This record gives sequence, C-alpha cells and structure tokens, in this order.
Amino acid sequence: MEQRSGDLVPIDPMECVELLGSVELIRVALTTAQGPTLFPVNHVVHDDAVYFRTAPGSKLGAAAQGGQVAIEADETDAAKRTGWSVIGHGTASIVTDTDLVAELHELPFEPWALPDTRDFWVRVDLDHVTGRRIRRDEH
Repeated sequence: MEQRSGDLVPIDPMECVELLGSVELIRVALTTAQGPTLFPVNHVVHDDAVYFRTAPGSKLGAAAQGGQVAIEADETDAAKRTGWSVIGHGTASIVTDTDLVAELHELPFEPWALPDTRDFWVRVDLDHVTGRRIRRDEH
C-alpha cells in the first residue's frame, strides 16, 4: 500500500535509539503503590542504553533494582503537523561499575534539578523499542 501524507510510518529500531538520544527529556514509566507513574528525566544514550541520574531512596532508584520500566520520548511541530514518538521497554539497574560511572561523568550530561543530589546512575537496557512518525508530503 502506498504511503500518503498524514500516515503513521514505523521507525527503524536503530533510528529509535538515535531519536531517544536527540531529545532533552524522556519519560520513565514504572509501577508504584499508586499505580502506573511517569517521571520526566534528562538523560544520555550511551552504547545503546539509556542512562539517567537519581537520588538514593527515590521511586526511580527503587525501580532501578532490576525493575521493568518503559521510556517514551517524542517531538512535534504543530505548525507542520508532523512529529514522532518512540517507546522502549527494558530493565533498569543501578550502575555499580566504577569505570562506567567515570565514563558517564565524561559525557555531555548535566542534571536539570538542583541542588545536584542525584548521585547515582541508572541504566535502562532496552529489550524492545518501537517508534512511528507522521508522514507529510512537502508541497
């Protein structure tokens, strides 16, 4: 079937990971005592995994102990009626490898929240990632 302007077009998984790295914020979804909950976090993509920092004792920190999470990112242009959305599912874990922590601290990443008390890194290994964009013909 021929694609038309306005169709939703699947995005290749490799490009999905690139798109996750291209935005300032992602949303991390996890299940809490109150039910499904979303947290916006700034992040970095490194070696096909998603990393963010959080504080000990936080809900995000609790989820990082082998918990299943979903992540989502999107970008839109309302004037052009275009955009994309990427959703990934994976396992979150606390980064304990000191060499990797040092490597992550060298990446262009700065937590938005201050004071910066988020002193440990969480890694999300993506088991499955999908995305789609709205196709628009240029006139």
